[in-house]
Amino acid sequence: MSPSVYDTAQVLRILGPRDNDTSVVEWLLEQQAEDGGWGDAAFPLHRDIPTLSAVLALRGFREQAHVADAIQAGLAFLRAQAPLWADLVVDELPVAAEILLPSLLKELGEEGDLPREPYAKLMALGERKQRIIAKLPMRAGVPWIHVWETWGAEPLASLMDGAGSIGHSASATAAWIKAAEGRPELESFVQRGQDYLRQSMRSTGMEQPGLVPVGAPHTYFEQSFVLYGLLMAGLLDEPALAEPVRAVLGDLMRALGPHGIGMSDYFLQDGDDTSAVVAVMHALGLPADAALLRRFQKDDHFIAYPGEMNSSPTLTARCVHALRMLGETDGLEPFHQYLIARQEPSGRWSTDKWNRSWLYATFHSVIGLVGSAHTAPVLKALEAVLCAQSEEGGWSSVGEPNMTETSYAVLMLGYLERHGVHHAGITRALDRASQWMMRQYSPFTGREGKVKCWISKELYRMERIDSAFELSALLMLRRRG
Repeated sequence: MSPSVYDTAQVLRILGPRDNDTSVVEWLLEQQAEDGGWGDAAFPLHRDIPTLSAVLALRGFREQAHVADAIQAGLAFLRAQAPLWADLVVDELPVAAEILLPSLLKELGEEGDLPREPYAKLMALGERKQRIIAKLPMRAGVPWIHVWETWGAEPLASLMDGAGSIGHSASATAAWIKAAEGRPELESFVQRGQDYLRQSMRSTGMEQPGLVPVGAPHTYFEQSFVLYGLLMAGLLDEPALAEPVRAVLGDLMRALGPHGIGMSDYFLQDGDDTSAVVAVMHALGLPADAALLRRFQKDDHFIAYPGEMNSSPTLTARCVHALRMLGETDGLEPFHQYLIARQEPSGRWSTDKWNRSWLYATFHSVIGLVGSAHTAPVLKALEAVLCAQSEEGGWSSVGEPNMTETSYAVLMLGYLERHGVHHAGITRALDRASQWMMRQYSPFTGREGKVKCWISKELYRMERIDSAFELSALLMLRRRG
């Protein structure tokens, strides 16, 4: 996974100076944009959380070169950003922003003369979320302790999961370790937490110590989404992939229980991973129970976890797709209407909880509608994707075409083609995309400069999943001829 500015800064700030602090501070400074903020400038609301955390961490290193200037530039950026939060749309919130931002603003205090009025709606949402969390069970591996660093106080040993983490979060784990200082009875748990942080650093694939991701481990998230990508490409029957597919599916089936499957052995089951696994199992001729999916139904959509405030069209679409594969077509209309209501006049779906790319959201939403009576939204989305293809042959939601988002568009077009949607533009678009992707294909390049589409406390990249989608699209194009 890509290293996280937010979590790296939080671990640095919470646990205090260490041997590698100079290099981590330098890394944080290198990530700062020219406008003073941290994060992708094309997605403003995803920038406040990493910027605030970086500013807070850097305050402890003001004596180092350029740090004071970086802090002032970061504060100026936050003042300019503040008005964006006045007209808050809940479904556009970064994950856990209603908890994280109020906490970070409180830590900042009066420094920087940052106005609080624009955050009033967000603060109210945060208070509401705190009340929701207070009613939920407090135990290891539940998503609401993924943000334990914002509200946790008592370092209960029962909160530490089998991975040695608090909520699969480096920030939450660091905060728990800090709270456990001076408690001899927790010494062994502190050591496990320290081991988890070291393992998290390795999961970024970076050689620089001190850099951590937004969360880890994500074992079953990786495995389930890689297989689902193959399913979307029509490649689960590819002979060369038979052995590894069987091995990965074996891992997933061993982990699948009566409540579904989570991102790892130590995290709460969720609708996203469960729907992907159920769909793949059925596609490979294995029995799968629709009741696993119905557990995640909430009114007219599906959820990943209890207590969520903003919904996800892509998760809902994946559950609908899996149910349709199982022959469970009765009662799907409310979910179809949920998806249709979120389609924009342009034909796109642009907002999702877990991925910032409109191409990803549109791809999955279309999959949820294919096979229903609602052909007009599908054709409208098809036109939107075809019109968005660049002259070079690739796609991107912002900026130059990139392999990851091009794979989303290619997989959607290929899926429609295989499922009887006839449009002359599909063939032309896929032929152009094939040429562009082959020119761009470079399997051993580093991750620097690659797009970050996944949403958590900040935008991040899941290298194996993203690469698998890209490779699935390429192989699908090759098989297609």
